[in-house]
Amino acid sequence: MSHARCRRPFGLDGLVGLFFYQDGIQEAVKRLKFRFVREMGLTFVEMATARVDPAFLTFLRRERFLVVPVPLHQSRERWRGFNQAALLGELFAQELDLRFVQALTRIKNTRSLSELNVRVSASDDRELRQRYLSLTQRRIARRKLLAEKKTRVRGQEMRGAFTINSKFKVKNSKLLLVDDVWTSGATMVECAKVLKRNGACKVWGYTFARSRW
Repeated sequence: MSHARCRRPFGLDGLVGLFFYQDGIQEAVKRLKFRFVREMGLTFVEMATARVDPAFLTFLRRERFLVVPVPLHQSRERWRGFNQAALLGELFAQELDLRFVQALTRIKNTRSLSELNVRVSASDDRELRQRYLSLTQRRIARRKLLAEKKTRVRGQEMRGAFTINSKFKVKNSKLLLVDDVWTSGATMVECAKVLKRNGACKVWGYTFARSRW
């Protein structure tokens, strides 16, 4: 899909998110990331290839996109032992016979969204109660407000987090940026900005799961 946040000079040209981050998919992602079950990567790629629109796969092959993973900071990758986005990206590239390149380096050890502890304040809740009589409307508005706050704070946290790998030139390249989960979107948006500012002509985002908020 393509939306307002993608249609910017240094933004993503489009985004494909295959599953909602819930239930079985959420558990599978957690097993991959936190229990270090690497075998889940192959299962994810098989599921994704079966689910994604064949026209999109044809587009990637025809245009000879390069597959680029969202990098982890070296301290986090050392702790985990691998980068789940790189694992998924490499398997996906092999499946489509595309080139896999680690074009980005993470130079800032950013905090996770949970560590940022974003909340709707008491004053925000009072304002929502004044604005909406319906409990359902307030709940929807509250979720939207929280999502906006998370996106804004995470965007600030991600600023300056990435740079181009000196071994790779992205000028005039068409790139498929791969990550496991799109939550606030700030990580991929920042990656796309760095790639575009260094001359990439197209950057599409591809995630295996996406948060509903």
